[in-house]
Amino acid sequence: MRKFVVAVVVAVFCLAGGPAAAQTIVYVPFDNRPVSLDYVVDTAKAAGLEIVTPPAELLGSRTRPGNPEALWGWLMENCRTADAVVASSDALLYGSLVESRRHNLAEDVIAERLARFLSLKMANPGARLYVFGTIMRSPQASFGGVEPDYYEVYGPKIFRLTALRDKAETAGLSHGEEAELKGLAAAIPEAVLDDWFERRNKNFAANVGLVDYVKDGTFAFFLLGRDDCSPFSQSHMESRQMAAETAGLPASKYASFPGADQLGMLMVVRAANNAVVRMPLVRVFYAPGAGPETVPSYEDVPLGRTVNEHVLAAGGLLLTGTRPDLVLAVNTPEDGVTHEAGVAANRSRMTAAAFVFAGEVEASVARGEPVAVGDVAYANGADNALMTELARRKLLFRLAAYSGWNTASNTLGYVIGQGLLAPRMTAAAKDRLLATRLLDDWAYQANVRGALGREVLYPAGGNWFYLNDMAPRLTMEVNQRLRAFAAKNFPAYPLDRFKAGFPWNRMFEVDINL
Repeated sequence: MRKFVVAVVVAVFCLAGGPAAAQTIVYVPFDNRPVSLDYVVDTAKAAGLEIVTPPAELLGSRTRPGNPEALWGWLMENCRTADAVVASSDALLYGSLVESRRHNLAEDVIAERLARFLSLKMANPGARLYVFGTIMRSPQASFGGVEPDYYEVYGPKIFRLTALRDKAETAGLSHGEEAELKGLAAAIPEAVLDDWFERRNKNFAANVGLVDYVKDGTFAFFLLGRDDCSPFSQSHMESRQMAAETAGLPASKYASFPGADQLGMLMVVRAANNAVVRMPLVRVFYAPGAGPETVPSYEDVPLGRTVNEHVLAAGGLLLTGTRPDLVLAVNTPEDGVTHEAGVAANRSRMTAAAFVFAGEVEASVARGEPVAVGDVAYANGADNALMTELARRKLLFRLAAYSGWNTASNTLGYVIGQGLLAPRMTAAAKDRLLATRLLDDWAYQANVRGALGREVLYPAGGNWFYLNDMAPRLTMEVNQRLRAFAAKNFPAYPLDRFKAGFPWNRMFEVDINL
């Protein structure tokens, strides 16, 4: 029966004009962060794909906005020999993901750049275009220069004001909330709100224009992320408005779900799967407890829905029976609440739920099934109890993929992407990707980062968001501590030559170079 279903799917793809096998993917990321660029490129190369990226100086960094004009020139030149183009609309329209929140571009400039996507398609009609973008985020707070400067002061009030407006439209407000809304509107300078909403309106209009390219067939797929959103927020409100614009679009052409940093990975994997007309079958199971009903931090919908949408966006199909191409094991918090990975509770002893979940992972591995673990029990780092148990059972490098970083959707995009490409990799290449994630997500994000802050950064009067003069000392410390962590927790994998650094001059992320 399974072979019959797969045969039908393949036939449908062929009748729909499925492409020949892609040899070269041209990739324009959000910016130069490792999760946007290096880790995606490493994954593609590990799977035997040829991936071409722009010169580093054209990409946005934390302090450099990126160069959309030069990026377009590079892309138009390099697309001519590409089999697929995977590109960030935020980079090509505004300069980078961060710059999409800070730019002061005129509407006609954005419109002119938007029109170039049609020229891109005309330059190589045979290349399939996979474009990813974002609904501008509305975080509860933000520091470190990745929003307009005023957001550090007024961000919490702006978030709360827009959350109440969203709630007023969907659930109604109490008398107290109505009074709070009026007070917030009076407490935020009019010029601040005007600037913030003007930029959002420009970005929303550009996203509508990108959706039009889905409707007319210019794009093979458009993936719209909801960066740093909440159940009630401006981002959630705009996602409801965008749903009206995209009504009727098939899941084979368009998707929108929480997250941003994982979108490039997903589109590269989709391009690779579509190129060989492959729709891998994925079976999903969750840790005991809330499981798919969990609404993670920084997101606005239940996790089960997000998992399914990520699998489909990557070019896979969900399976409930046996013989999957990938088993996706999702580690969720038993009570459905995703606390930060740095909390003391994440350094405690084994939980019953983690023990049961690790047993299910072990059973799947023992059956010879490729298992990818999406570790979303905590936000911004791994679940120490689970990882310690997986290490005790000697399962870490028997997995097809692992991820446990940042938001739940960031984790899902990476683990699904790397898991679906794992069959194309050598064992050494697969293990190398696993080692990177273990060092980043488990060692650094869940453990070393917090310890460095408490023991080194803060006692010396350092700043979490601007390392500056402390960067050399912290770089030395992070390399020493990551090596010690690896030697203690996964000694069977030799990690004596890797380097770690702080690519954006802040504690939030590291660059793991093996």
